[in-house]
This record gives sequence, C-alpha cells and structure tokens, in this order.
Amino acid sequence: MAMAPATQIDQLKQFPICQVSDALGPTCLVETALNLLDSKFHICGRAFTVKCAPNDNLTLHHALHLAEPGDVLVVESGIGCSSALWGELMSISATTRRLAGTVIDGAARDRVKIQQLGYPVFARRFAVRKTRKEQYGAIQCSVRCGQLTVNPGDILLGDADGILAISPEKLQDTLALTIELARKEDKIEIQIESGKSIFEILGLSRNVPKENALSQSNSTDKP
Repeated sequence: MAMAPATQIDQLKQFPICQVSDALGPTCLVETALNLLDSKFHICGRAFTVKCAPNDNLTLHHALHLAEPGDVLVVESGIGCSSALWGELMSISATTRRLAGTVIDGAARDRVKIQQLGYPVFARRFAVRKTRKEQYGAIQCSVRCGQLTVNPGDILLGDADGILAISPEKLQDTLALTIELARKEDKIEIQIESGKSIFEILGLSRNVPKENALSQSNSTDKP
C-alpha cells in the first residue's frame, strides 16, 4: 500500500473541499449526506478503515487503539445498525492520540461534548443507545461511506460541504491541480474587488444568445 507524504497531506489541508472537487472535475465523487458535528471542523488525513458488526463497536475500539497520529478513522456500520458507534469518550481518546478525525457511515452521539472538544466527527445520524463490544468485523479493508469507496491509506478530506477520498497515487497531481485553481481564483477575486463582475471576468457574454444580449444602443443613455 502506497503511503502519501505527510508534507503533501499538510498542503492539501489548506484547501476547502469545493476547491479540490473543482480542480478534479465532474468525475470527482463527493459524499454530502453525512452530518459534520461542527461546521468549523475540517478533516484531512490518511484513512484507517473499519467495518463494524451491527450494533457493535469492538472493531472501532481496536482501530482507535491501533491508529497513528494524523489518521482518519473511516467507519462502515453493519446493516441495520441503530446504536451509536462513537461518542464523547472515544473522541477524548482520539484527541489524545492526535488523530485527524472520524467519519462514520452510521450513528454517533454526544454532539455537544464533541463540539466542545473540537474533535472533527462526521456521522450519518445520531442515536442514544450504546453498542455492544463483542463481535469483531474487519480493519484496513475497503469500506463504503455513502457513495464513496474508501481504501486503507486513501487521503480523506472533509469539511462542511462534504467528504471525498483521494488515492495516495493521485495526491501529487490533485495537489498541483488544486494549487493552480486556487491561484486562478485569487486573481479573479482581485478583479472582483476592483469592481468587475464575474460575468465580465469570465467572458460569459460569448455564451449568451444574441437575442438576449443588450445592444450598444440600448446600454447608452439617450440625450
């Protein structure tokens, strides 16, 4: 399994998910249906993947024990899971172990406490019932997270707009494309602040049908 350089992951952390998605183009899959417990949270790190048995988070506790600083726990819950796989105490542990965040295609709880801790958590839904710790699932395998397939070591990026996964082999190209796009948008922002419209900057008049375009005579004040 290829490992992404930490320096490149740190660089990617600087960019919002919308900018990365735009840089990768329309084929980039983004999962937008998970809840971010605090809109200010931002996740970027290597995926440590977990597949739990239904209503049982034994495997997730094992993954939390094994994960390394900077990892993101990406969790697929078992079919029919109605219990919370993640909560306050696990968030405290993850913070102490310097993990980058947790993404659960399943339920979590203790929303207010987790927000106060400042540990980034995504969850499909929320539940109060606690889980068992008896049945083992699997770790470091391919998991489903909404429309995403996440593999061990993928770079998981997430913020208030959604989450996406990038294979380590594509990280360098993704970073280059995102940096290039960010530079272009910085230049556009400067022009907007100078008074120009986005319509003008992007030359969108070329796409407007002639019958909808204002003629020069209509845009000129009559004496």
